[in-house]
Amino acid sequence: MLAVLRAGGPMRVGELARLSGLSRPTVSHVIDQLSEAGWVDYLEREPAGQRQLGRPARVARFRADAGYVLGIDIGPHQTAVLVADLDGRTVGSARRSTSSAQDQHQLLAAVRSAVDAALRAAGVAKRAVLSVAVGSPGIIDRHAGTVVQAPGLPGWTTLDLNQQLRRFFRCPVLVDNDVNLAVLGERWRGVARDADTVVFVLWGERVGAGICIGGQLHRGKGDAAGEIGYLTVLGDDGGGAQPDGEGRGPFEREVGASAIVRLARTLAADPARTSTLSGRPDLDVPEVFAAADHDATAREVVDTIAVRLARGLAPLMLTLDPDVLVIGGGISQAGPRILDSVNQHLQRLVLTPTPLRLSALGGDAVVTGAVRYALDDVAARLLPSADAAEAAAGQPATTPDSAGAPDRAGQPAAAAGEAGHPGEAGQPGKAGQPAAAAGEAGHQPGDGASR
Repeated sequence: MLAVLRAGGPMRVGELARLSGLSRPTVSHVIDQLSEAGWVDYLEREPAGQRQLGRPARVARFRADAGYVLGIDIGPHQTAVLVADLDGRTVGSARRSTSSAQDQHQLLAAVRSAVDAALRAAGVAKRAVLSVAVGSPGIIDRHAGTVVQAPGLPGWTTLDLNQQLRRFFRCPVLVDNDVNLAVLGERWRGVARDADTVVFVLWGERVGAGICIGGQLHRGKGDAAGEIGYLTVLGDDGGGAQPDGEGRGPFEREVGASAIVRLARTLAADPARTSTLSGRPDLDVPEVFAAADHDATAREVVDTIAVRLARGLAPLMLTLDPDVLVIGGGISQAGPRILDSVNQHLQRLVLTPTPLRLSALGGDAVVTGAVRYALDDVAARLLPSADAAEAAAGQPATTPDSAGAPDRAGQPAAAAGEAGHPGEAGQPGKAGQPAAAAGEAGHQPGDGASR
């Protein structure tokens, strides 16, 4: 019943009976039980287009404000947080710089600051958050919630990120690789919505791929699928698939942002060349790509980098033959010339054409995917189809905080009020609003949420 209401929006009891195959009295009983549990309420007025003559029909709607989810993207330059209701509508957001962070403590402080700011912006109490999903660079043990390897972030390798964040939330905290979440975001609200097999490449200082096969994330045996930054396809410089002193893998050292600037400076320094790029100590990637319209040296840089990237991506395309290849990350935003050049060289190296698209979500791909991941967690744990069956049988439906959230070992979490769990789980109040923690403001229906 909840699935029908979530997918179809507000409905009359008669329409719910038709769609579910249950009798009207049974549907009314189920809806009453779900309303008592806080997942459903009745509208005082029928939505426009559904009004009929005679006695007004009871119209039920899924309460998207019965709880909230958080999506968090932790990166080397910034942390982004989105707060969304259970329909996936963003009700609050915040960003914090992490560029100056020297260790894990400073990084985590930035994350906590962004979370607090996003919740304040949304007017949502922390206890109303039902699930948190976090995207982090590196190889992530998602079952334990730990960072196995992340050389690009100071002090991040071996960090128990789940444990650090569970100190601030009563609900489960899900941790996954950032690019894995980015591909979820693109399939949900980006350019890959109709695609089953998708490769998302995050291209910036780091290079990584998120892989979705048949609609399912492919993480690999060791959760390291898509770590293409460590490819040695362009030749082994003797270090093998190992990061350098700054945490960059072999492929990243050839196509990452630093590699692009380094190549541009090297070519522009040639006295035989005349280039607008020469003598520019503050040169950056967007300037290099912008100069390609009128500077031969910049065009050579673009073409050289495009060839390198295409050679690294071709084995992935030949192996997976995806429906679409999505390019995201900072470098992808520098202009269409580089993507056109990559596409031209890539299509020569594969057997069947692979559509190449620029990410529609830009810098929000990871955090958007994190929201989707958290929503899926809520649906799996707290909105099971069994609720309607239990309610129909006269059993109380699951409330937002009565379904035990699994702890890190996979065991049910302690019930609210039991020792061992900081914070509180959100449960709608009898008046239909999420209960607010002491000293925190509750979120009112419609605040910050566009219909």
